Amino acid sequence: MTKQIAELAYAGNWADLLPILRRNPALTNTPSEQKGYTVLHQAAWHGASLNVVGELLALGADRGLRTYPKQQTAHEIAIEKHADREDLKYILAPGSRSLAQLMRKTVAENQDLFGPYDGNQIICDRLVECFGADTFCHSIGELNDRMHAAFITVTGVPLSSSVSIICRPCRPNDSFSMNADTNFWNDRFLPILRDLIVRSHLISIEKEWAVIADLFYPAPNQWGFRGDLFLWLEMRQALCHVEVPERIDDLSMILSTAFTSLTSKVLEDGKQFSVARYFRGGMSEGLISSQFWSEDFIPMMQRRLIWLRETWRC
Repeated sequence: MTKQIAELAYAGNWADLLPILRRNPALTNTPSEQKGYTVLHQAAWHGASLNVVGELLALGADRGLRTYPKQQTAHEIAIEKHADREDLKYILAPGSRSLAQLMRKTVAENQDLFGPYDGNQIICDRLVECFGADTFCHSIGELNDRMHAAFITVTGVPLSSSVSIICRPCRPNDSFSMNADTNFWNDRFLPILRDLIVRSHLISIEKEWAVIADLFYPAPNQWGFRGDLFLWLEMRQALCHVEVPERIDDLSMILSTAFTSLTSKVLEDGKQFSVARYFRGGMSEGLISSQFWSEDFIPMMQRRLIWLRETWRC
C-alpha cells in the first residue's frame, strides 16, 4: 500500500489518494524510498489546492519532515516550485502549536470540562491570555514548568498543592462565588494537554478553536515603523479570544477597531503618529504607520483568512 500511496502522490492523483489516507491516516507521513518524499512534499511540488493540503494536514501530515537528497520541507519545496503561491507558503509555514492554541483545542474537544459558573473556566481563559503572545511549546517538561509558573501568576496558588480556589476578582458580588481547584488541573486538564503537546507539530489550525490571533503567525517580513511591531504584539494578545469571523469584511472591521482601541487613533491611510508607551529611546521607535496597517497588514490578514477557510473545505 505504501508503494501505491507514493505512486499516486507522485502523479498528483488526489482523488484516488485521499480516500486511501482517510482509511489509513498513519501512512500519511510515509516517505518514498528513494527521495524521502511524503504526500505533503508531493502536494507542495504539484502546487495542490488548499483544500487538498488542508485535508493532508488534518490527517496529520508533518510539515517539518525533510526529503533525503535536498533536505527540504514541504514549505521550502513550495517556495522553490511555486514562488507565486503565497497561500501555500502561509499554510505550510513551519512550526507547531502554541500552549494557548492547545488549551483552546482541549476546551473545544471536551465540552464537559467545565460546569456552570465554573471558576476553572475563568482560570483557563486567563492562562490562554498569559500564553497568547507565544509561538511554540516543544516538550512536556516545558509545558509543566510554564503551566506551573503561569498558574501561580494567575491564582497565587501552586499547582502542586491540593486546594480549592475562590476566584474573587471574577465574581459579580460578594454573595456569588466561582470556585476552582488544583485537582481539576492536575487530574483532568493537564493530562489532555500533555497528550496534545507530544503531537503539537502535527496539529493544524482547526475551525473549532481558531481565533484571530492565530492569523498573526508568521509575522510580517517588513514593518512601516518600529512602533508597528509593538502594536502588532499588543493586538495579537488582545485578539486571543476573538473567533475568526465568516466574512473578510468583518475581519477588517475587528482589526480596525482593535487598532483604535489600542492607539486611540482612527485608522486612516497615509497617517503616522507616535505612541508614547512604545518609545525605547530611539526617535522612530514609537511611530505607527497607518499606511502599513490599512494597505499591507489588514489585506494580508484577509487573505490568510480566505486561505485558512479553504483548508477547512476538505
